[in-house]
Amino acid sequence: MTDLTPAEWESLCDGCAKCCIIKFEDEDTGRIYHTNAVCELLEIYHCRCTRYTERTELVPTCLSLTPALADSLEWIPETCAYRLLAEGKDLPLWHPLVSGEPDTV
Repeated sequence: MTDLTPAEWESLCDGCAKCCIIKFEDEDTGRIYHTNAVCELLEIYHCRCTRYTERTELVPTCLSLTPALADSLEWIPETCAYRLLAEGKDLPLWHPLVSGEPDTV
C-alpha cells in the first residue's frame, strides 16, 4: 500500500461514506458508538464530501486516512478497501476498481 500514488490511494475509496458517520468512543472501554448523524460536508445522495480537499481544515475531527491509520483504526468497516489491503486481502468483486463500475457498491 505504501507504493501507491496519492491518486491510486484515493481511488481505493468505494464511497460507502461509513467513515463520515459521526462516532463516539467510550474512553473507559474503547468501544465505538455510531450515531445516526453524518458529517455536515457529506452529500448524502452521492456519498461524497462536498469540500473534500478542504475537509480536514473545515472539520478538525476529519481524518486523512493513511496506510498506517488504515492498519490501526478498528472502526473502519470490514469491507473498506483501505482496511482489506492493510490486512493483505483482495478487494471484493463489487469494488469499483474490480468491477469497473461505480454503481456496483
